[in-house]
Amino acid sequence: MRLIATAVVVVVLVAVKVVAAAGEATATEVPLVETEGGRVSGILEESLKGREFYSFYGIPFAQPPVGKLRFKDPAAPSPWEGTRNASVPPAACPQYDFSGMMSEPFAGQEDCLYLNVFTPKTKEEGGLPVMVWIHGGAFFSGSATEYRPHVLLNHDVVLVVVQYRLGVLGFLSTEDSVMPGNLGLKDQTMALQWVQRNIHRFGGDKTRVTIFGESAGGASVHYQMLTPKTEGLFSRAILQSGAALCPWSVNTNPRKAALRVASIVGCPADQGSHALLECLQGLDAVTIVPLFSNFFEWNMLPFAFTPWVDGEYLPEQPEQLALKGRYAQVDIMAGVTRDEGALFVIAPLREKKVMEQIQNNFSVAGPASLALSGQCDDPVAVARQVYLHYSGTTHVTEAHAESLNRMYGDRHFAVCHDLTTALHAAHHHPTKKTFRYELQHRGQFSLLNFMCPSCSQDWVCHGDDLFYLFPGGPIPAPLSSEDLQRPDDLAVRDIIVALWTNFAITGNPTPDDSLGFKWEPSTADSLHYLSLTPSPSMQPDDRKDARKFHNSLPTTLNMILHPDLVEGGASEPQDDGYDAKTEL
Repeated sequence: MRLIATAVVVVVLVAVKVVAAAGEATATEVPLVETEGGRVSGILEESLKGREFYSFYGIPFAQPPVGKLRFKDPAAPSPWEGTRNASVPPAACPQYDFSGMMSEPFAGQEDCLYLNVFTPKTKEEGGLPVMVWIHGGAFFSGSATEYRPHVLLNHDVVLVVVQYRLGVLGFLSTEDSVMPGNLGLKDQTMALQWVQRNIHRFGGDKTRVTIFGESAGGASVHYQMLTPKTEGLFSRAILQSGAALCPWSVNTNPRKAALRVASIVGCPADQGSHALLECLQGLDAVTIVPLFSNFFEWNMLPFAFTPWVDGEYLPEQPEQLALKGRYAQVDIMAGVTRDEGALFVIAPLREKKVMEQIQNNFSVAGPASLALSGQCDDPVAVARQVYLHYSGTTHVTEAHAESLNRMYGDRHFAVCHDLTTALHAAHHHPTKKTFRYELQHRGQFSLLNFMCPSCSQDWVCHGDDLFYLFPGGPIPAPLSSEDLQRPDDLAVRDIIVALWTNFAITGNPTPDDSLGFKWEPSTADSLHYLSLTPSPSMQPDDRKDARKFHNSLPTTLNMILHPDLVEGGASEPQDDGYDAKTEL
């Protein structure tokens, strides 16, 4: 057997005789691939539909970011001698479990810049399309190992799953060259560069690379589109429940956070960035990683260690780059789940004290819950305006669960996704397309079930789309012991995976009539979307009023994109005719 990419690449699959438990000799295929750094040996696996594929785990794409490389840009990996065992999943990047969903409170190791490659067992000539997954986790959690390939590898695609530095280690910055920040994003970019140089050796086509991700992974995909450092590294993008224009995804004052970290751990904050760096490099990761929890003001918000506009990797604010069309001109798919805001309602429903924080300390919890700090002059007043608009009160209770779901969903996900896709549709190259969706199917499994078993709401929660792309969805093992079983869930999985892989293969999620429906691309004048259910259908734009209200809030983003709406208020609903110039 051979994996054939180009004539100059040699990939050998060796048949090895091993002794079985019963004493019989059996044959095991060991795939070997010669990468630029050295040879790797993988394993043979089988998809959920019985298709065989080769797996290569833990391939380094950068040097371990330890010692003097901690808080520094990723460096090219060193080659190795002999054959590297790529049959064992890599350790996650260091992270602390505040959700209760991990088996240990602290997990991972700093030597974590690895990626996994999964490729169909094939003899066919020519390269297959490549899908590069960037995991989510609020920029402080997640790993490649959580996302298993056994659904997507039912199709003829090469899947790459990357890891990147998280939390303080990935995004702390002194706003200078000493600790520049955005390291997690730069890790992702280096992984994409590795893909360009090596994926043909695994049977992939480097000219057909689709990057996709969910939540912070979706925002990361958007950042990879916005930075000038990724030119030519991918040709398509899928943003799932996250974008760089979402309020939680950008840090407006990283140096302030860095100095607070210094104060907490006893490092010098007044002797310059070099002294602070040297001190922080001397601390154990287990001391540094949990520090971001000191910045929580309400329900794990705000996220204090996220990307920031450094003037180089991100030369301008995301909204300015998007407005000027200064981003990767590629086809995109982008969408949300029906009840994104449920993610932030779970804790108030599960723990009475979290709800009481809004009631009794609104001046802190209100702005934090809406990620308003640093984004407007009077966060408390704006937060009060938003709460009154949705719930009629700031003294919210369990009875307001649905209005809170709508409020958090609109603020943190839906409206910023609408804005992202409208800007892309208005400013992309005429040959490029924008496909919008909303997951409206409530399946057998939901993130809501795992995080709040007592919650009775029938929400399609943030992260529920992952159950259809990956076995077990966003729930890390061993909690995810089951997979989808209901016929309607399996039908939705087949539809979603077909749409995603069709897009990766052709740039069109419905290139023919095989799925029985047509996904029409959106334009700046028509933000219609595909409703993802067992019977998908195109739906008209139904968030015009929500957008008009949120676009009228006196935030920095709104003053850049539509100051006329901020000045005019939002008392009247928007008319039916969508005006791209007004919206943008």
